[in-house]
Order: sequence, then C-alpha cells, then structure tokens
Amino acid sequence: MGKKNVSSQLMESQSSAASQQTDIIELYYGATSDENIKNKQDLGQPIEQDSIVEIRLTETIFGTLPKLTIKLFDTGEWANTFAFRAGNNIRLRITPKNGNPDMLVPPYIDCFFTLEGINYFIDSYTSKYIYELSCIYNCEKYINQVCSWPETEITAMLKGYKKTSKEVLDEIIGQTSLKFTYLCATDPTDKMLWLNKTLTYAKFAKHIMDHAWLGENDLPMMYINKNGKFVYDSLQRLKTQGIKYSYVFEENFINAKQKNLEENKNDVVVKPYQNILFYDVPYKAFDDGCNVQMSQYNPYNKSDLDTEKQKPQKIQDEQEYSYRQYEYNGNQLHMANVSNKSPKSINLLNKRQYCGIYFKELHEYYNVAPLHHKNIRNSFFTHFCYISLDMNEQNDTKQNDVQVSNEDKKRAVSYINLGEKIHIDAADTQHQNPILSGDFIVSGLTHVWAPNTNYTIVIQGVSDGTSEQGYTSYDNITEQATNTSKKSR
Repeated sequence: MGKKNVSSQLMESQSSAASQQTDIIELYYGATSDENIKNKQDLGQPIEQDSIVEIRLTETIFGTLPKLTIKLFDTGEWANTFAFRAGNNIRLRITPKNGNPDMLVPPYIDCFFTLEGINYFIDSYTSKYIYELSCIYNCEKYINQVCSWPETEITAMLKGYKKTSKEVLDEIIGQTSLKFTYLCATDPTDKMLWLNKTLTYAKFAKHIMDHAWLGENDLPMMYINKNGKFVYDSLQRLKTQGIKYSYVFEENFINAKQKNLEENKNDVVVKPYQNILFYDVPYKAFDDGCNVQMSQYNPYNKSDLDTEKQKPQKIQDEQEYSYRQYEYNGNQLHMANVSNKSPKSINLLNKRQYCGIYFKELHEYYNVAPLHHKNIRNSFFTHFCYISLDMNEQNDTKQNDVQVSNEDKKRAVSYINLGEKIHIDAADTQHQNPILSGDFIVSGLTHVWAPNTNYTIVIQGVSDGTSEQGYTSYDNITEQATNTSKKSR
C-alpha cells in the first residue's frame, strides 16, 4: 500500500466539505471519568477546536485497545502555561452535523483516553509548532497490570477450578474497566484449569483465546471497541449474522434507495460511500493458511481423545494410537463465493506440523487450537475493502427526495460498529463490478476529523474472496490453453 496508510489515501481523494463546518468537536485534557464529574472543572482543560490539526481514532479487531492520535497547533497557550504529561486523561466527543435542526443528535464518540506519548515538531508547510499526542483507550490496568489467576491458594486451585474460556474471560475482564460481552452462538468446549501468574490481562486474554475451542470450523475472536466493550466473538457468528447496512457509491444512492422501496426491502438500509479501495493480502502471507496435517502425541490410550475427529496413527514401534492426526482444509470458503487463492497453489502448500504432547489436565484441543486458529485467520482474512463515509451524509432525514421510514427518523446518524456485517456495492455510474461487490465483516474503523472537512469514517471490511470468478480467470485460461494444445497435436 506504500508509505501512506489506507485512510490517508481515501481522505486525500475525498472532496472538501461545505464552506461552513458544523461538526461539534470537544477535547478536554486532564478529564476525569463520568462517575467522578461533579462540576465543570472536572471536565478538564478544554482544547479549542481552532487549534486542532487532525483527530484520528482507530479501532480494529486485530489490535488490543483503540488508539487516538491528536495533532494540535501550538499557539503559545500550551508552551507558555503547562506541558502535556503522559498518563493524564483526554476526553473526546464528536457530534456530526445534523441535517434536521429539529432532531437532537447524541455524540457519536464520547470516550476517555490515556496520553502515552508526546511528539513536538515543526510543520514543514506552515512552519508552525505542532503537538502530536498518542493516546490509548483509558484502561491501563488491562495492558500493564499482571493478572493473577486464580486468586486463591494453590491447594484450592488444584481441587477443581476448571472453567471454560468464556467463564475465565468474563471474570478477569470484570476486574478491569472494560465490559465483557459474549456473542458466540454456542459455549466453548475447553473447560480446564487455566493458570497465570506472570502475564498481563491483555496477554493472558490473548493466551486464552489462542487455546480456546469453539469447534472444528470456527475461530474464537476477541476485540475491544471505542466504547470499552470487550467482545468474545466467533467467525461463525460473524459470517452468518444479518447485514447491517448496504453501502453504495454516492452517485447511485438515490436510485438504490428507491429500488429498495419499490421492492419492499425495508430490512435493508442503504447508505452512501464516497471512495473505495481494495487490497488483497500478498501471496507470501498465506503461510499456514493452507492444507495442514497436525500431529499430536498421546501418551495415554485411545479413549483419551476423540477418534472420529483426531485419527489414530501407529508409528513404528510406538504403542497403538500414540499419535493423533488432525487435518485442516485451507480450500474451505467461509463467506465469499470464490476464493482469491488459486486451488493449484494451495495444493502445493500442504504441510505437516507437530502440535506437542496431550496432557489430561488440558482440554482435548489445547495444543491443536493455536495452529488451527492461525490457519483459519490466514485463510479468511485475505480480501480487504476500504470505503470512506462522510458522516454528515449518513443521515437519512437529509434525503428529501427519498421516503424515510419511521425507524430511520429515530436515528439521525447511522452507527456502524466493529464485527458487523455489511454489503458493499462496488459499482460506479459506468461499471457494475459484480466480482468485487459482496458481503464483508467490519474489521476496522478509522475516525478522522480535520479542519475544512467533515467528520469521516473509513471502514475496513474483510472477506475470504470475491463474489464472482470473472471471465479471465487464470485457471480457466490455463485449462483452455491446455485443451487447445491437445487438440492441435
């Protein structure tokens, strides 16, 4: 993608907003949490909107906590009064411009962050000093403090503190300021004695998720959104959920909205996007996202492991059933109609890997799970789509020439969240583009605001392939060429 990130590329190509900027941006330095606010002083030191160069908030299913970057012009106020200090809180509130003056719109973003790093430099274009503040969601305990689990004495632990990954995460996340949410359709089958005395909450949570087990065709996932919600999710739920919004190119929005009304598709909410960009993971990243045979040594007898899912193997003079083999098929599609990986290439990537020794104290798939999850991740997260949304254009009540349902009138601004399923229509005014159009999982959200532009969200959507094969498929061309060559002989 080059040196610039995707959100910057889309923002550069996005048209400027109207001459009058009416988004409400509120920044407070040294703010306290909501429950401790008693007067105006508790809100912290307000940072004037005129001094803001850029605000960039990123939340992703691939990261730990949401991150915030703020760039400020130094007009002399900060340097002459006090300095920013790492560890202090910053409160951010963003309320998009509302096309209906009679409708009260709550802030789309209202959350606290902790200042982690401060960079002070001269802008090459304006020759002005700029503060660059790097912040992370306000939950330092989650990333910095060691999580001792269980908290009881060792003798008590060993007597029966076996819990599933869901139960353990619910309890340890409850010790932080994050809010635990379980969205999977079924409970995990990984009850065991989970132990930790050295890892932080964040690292222990990742360790649990690496070894958690939801089933042969499922992938346990965790992510934290801008509202401090810790979500325990699964790929199966993500791909089978209903579509939240259908996004179309802004020039096609009116026609698409009217078509839905004519076809009585009231359950599909159509929204406009301004720019679009696609990106496929480089081929080398398919490491382990292919067909894999995993072997696990079992020092016990055949009854200690499921013989239907883990096939027994007798190797040389070892006792019968001493090794169990588990297979993963990288050709399996989860959501797309056509894989963006060539089947011929995938077949060349077959691997055999050893997963360690099975112990009765661990759940059956404890050692298999990390490699199994890695394979699904590398197989699924391959096809990315980025669309930019002008949040001032996401208000249905602004579209006067289109009928608006009562439900849409209740929400002036469309809310999009991590983990939701959306449909993206890649067609422009001249091309239908059925190959790239399709369903995506919202894997990342970048919230951007800068002077003379409207509040914008860049959505990162992910899938495991495309909707259609296309007429110039390499495999088809190769097959046709081979057949032609045979006929000519």
